[in-house]
Amino acid sequence: MAPLDSTIVSVSLPVISEDLGMSYASVIWVPTAYLVTIAALLLTVGRLSDLKGRKGIYIWGFGIFTLGSVLCSLATNGQWLISARVVQGIGGACIMATGPAIITHVFPPQERGKALGINAMFVYVGLSLGPVLGGVLTGLFSWPAIFWVNVPIGLVVMSLAWLVIKEDRQATTGSFDLAGAGVFALSLVALLLALTFGEDQGWGAPGIIALFALSLAMGLLFVKIERDRGAQAMLNLQLFTRNRLFAAGNMSALLNYTAFFGVSFVISFYLQRLLGLSVLETGLTLLCMPVTMAIVAPISGWGSDRIGSRTLSTMGMVIVAAGLVILSTLGPGSGLGLVVIGLIVLGVGMGMFASPNTSAIMGCVRKDQLGVASGTISTMRTVGMSLSLVVMGAVIAAVAGPDVADLIFGGGSITDIELIKDEFLQGMRAAFLVGAAIAIIGAVTSSVRGPGRECETPTSSER
Repeated sequence: MAPLDSTIVSVSLPVISEDLGMSYASVIWVPTAYLVTIAALLLTVGRLSDLKGRKGIYIWGFGIFTLGSVLCSLATNGQWLISARVVQGIGGACIMATGPAIITHVFPPQERGKALGINAMFVYVGLSLGPVLGGVLTGLFSWPAIFWVNVPIGLVVMSLAWLVIKEDRQATTGSFDLAGAGVFALSLVALLLALTFGEDQGWGAPGIIALFALSLAMGLLFVKIERDRGAQAMLNLQLFTRNRLFAAGNMSALLNYTAFFGVSFVISFYLQRLLGLSVLETGLTLLCMPVTMAIVAPISGWGSDRIGSRTLSTMGMVIVAAGLVILSTLGPGSGLGLVVIGLIVLGVGMGMFASPNTSAIMGCVRKDQLGVASGTISTMRTVGMSLSLVVMGAVIAAVAGPDVADLIFGGGSITDIELIKDEFLQGMRAAFLVGAAIAIIGAVTSSVRGPGRECETPTSSER
């Protein structure tokens, strides 16, 4: 449900921006507000689930997400829609922080990779349905229908979760780290706000500098708070300082999603604004990437149970870089075949990376730390998604110019777009090449992973 709403929105953004009269600076916040909210809350929710139990938080998450979907569907302006996306993000954080922890608790170590691979497959099924549903619902009805579809899903899942899932709370004692949670959220939100609006307002603008300074100050304060609280901290920093596999796996996840997630956002506008495809045609084209992920993820998860995570995850990052390089060659006369090839290569790389990496991270902690581990990796993934949108948008605006980006992403006329399409293509190519460079860095961090102190049955390839 949560990944579905990422892709179902991205393919409909050109229609939403025109209907609600949103500029580029505001339309990018339709996906980003959702992701920023999730990123700010994941660690908090993960720690709460370790203390209070995961089942209730999981069910409440679906309820809040469903409410947010209703509010999104009723939006009459950009500010309303963005605010409703924040509500969705609160629910999404509850879902994403507890799901992998529930699965990891149920399955033994020798089957964990397969189980998380199946989970990843259903995540990618959601990603797969998003573009198609977005195109069909927006084309047949209107964009609010992409949010109404969540309502019956949410109600059914809440009922099933209540009946089927067993409570898995450990005998964990301790108090909730409210100060750490607040400081972490403030630091992260300030950073993402600065990165999002830096290109538009100028990187030297007083407001942008103040946001960066606030993010740094709150980040340093967060480290101090967590060190002082020790075992009662929201995030035990020793998971990063004394567990190389945990640290490298999470860093690789951050870089992986930073490299690739913005592709769907950019390609949606490329296909509709430059190539003239309909919303439905765009959705069907984008479908090839998550479908490939859904096929590859369970296979790579099964393989990681046997050969370990390092080789598969590192190869996945290299393949992601290759897919981005392919997409960087797109031009005004490129056919859909090249787009599809690039997206399929990206899908293979993502599917090969995600399941082994998640399995390795979740297997590197004690049972009473599963919620924090799940929240941490989900935080890295969500921050990476947010950074990807910000980085690719900033690169396009820097290379093509902010006026060009605003015309493409903000609903400019076809005549205006014809005049600036070459500049946009240059910016898009640069953005994809930057993403490829980030993916290569991620391959390096993935290759240096090792077993953490708490790893369960680490394989020889992870040593």
